[in-house]
Amino acid sequence: MKRRTLQVSLYALLLMIFSTNTVSAQIGLSTANSRFEIGLNVGPMNFLGDLGGNRGKGTIGPKDNNVPMTNMIGGISASYYPSEWLGFRGAFNLGQMEGDDRLIKQKQPADTWEGSRKFRNLTFRSPLYEAYVGIELYPTAFISLKNGSGLPRFRPYGIIGVGGINFKPQGLYRDAAGNESWVDLKPLRLEGQGMAETGVPEYSTFTYVIPMGVGIKYDITERITFGIELIHRKTGSDYIDDVSTKYIDPALFDQYLSPAQATQAKYLANPSSFYPGIPGYTPYRIGKKRGNPDKNDSYFSSTFRLTWKIGDVYADWFRNKNSMKCPQYF
Repeated sequence: MKRRTLQVSLYALLLMIFSTNTVSAQIGLSTANSRFEIGLNVGPMNFLGDLGGNRGKGTIGPKDNNVPMTNMIGGISASYYPSEWLGFRGAFNLGQMEGDDRLIKQKQPADTWEGSRKFRNLTFRSPLYEAYVGIELYPTAFISLKNGSGLPRFRPYGIIGVGGINFKPQGLYRDAAGNESWVDLKPLRLEGQGMAETGVPEYSTFTYVIPMGVGIKYDITERITFGIELIHRKTGSDYIDDVSTKYIDPALFDQYLSPAQATQAKYLANPSSFYPGIPGYTPYRIGKKRGNPDKNDSYFSSTFRLTWKIGDVYADWFRNKNSMKCPQYF
């Protein structure tokens, strides 16, 4: 009886071990096929909005970019690759955005586009908190696999996604003594946000963002990959720099704000106290255009990425690890 019990116990133990190994093999296979990747990225970033810019009429493209206003953006990401040509990414980034009318290169008369923007004299800065999910597409990998070729170390790709950002615009305030300090702009309602007389609604400091761009990856080792990426972001807000519509009557600040805030608002809404050739005169009067509400703000970045594959590495993922050539189809 004891011997039969022992045999049953051994059988049960072997069955358990076999089942465990089978499950482990299945889990290992699943992990291998999952191809998870985590990464770090850092690089320069530029804001494109109503403030700053270059000669001529303001735009939202790279043409209106002020190099001195370049800041850094950095963050982390996690990706999942169901195949070599397709990936899904989640990312979180931190950065800083800035704009300054004083940096506009103006050689034409003051009544031209760049002249009127330069002497508008508005400044802003804002922290950036960004999160998004995106799809990565590797066309050359798809063609190579279809053609039966191995994957080279260099792989170009495109990315598009959707996400959200949080911002907090500040303006450079100068008091009567000439001291400068950064002041939060949203509470000052510089364009009459939330005021019955203007009908302008208050804006949210959270908005959607649509990142889209291109990049290229290079496999340093079986697990570590280096890449360069250029991404442009369209946003759903024209108030990242707190500038969008028209100048309002400064007397409204006294009605809606405290005396201290009203003093700050009157300066920050229209810091241009002069116009070339006419001291003490400013063309930026009530009802005049302060920004362009027809175009939302945007920003772009050029980042360096370092990623690391976690879990088991798929057998075919790095089978051409000694290849230094570029993709056959670029």
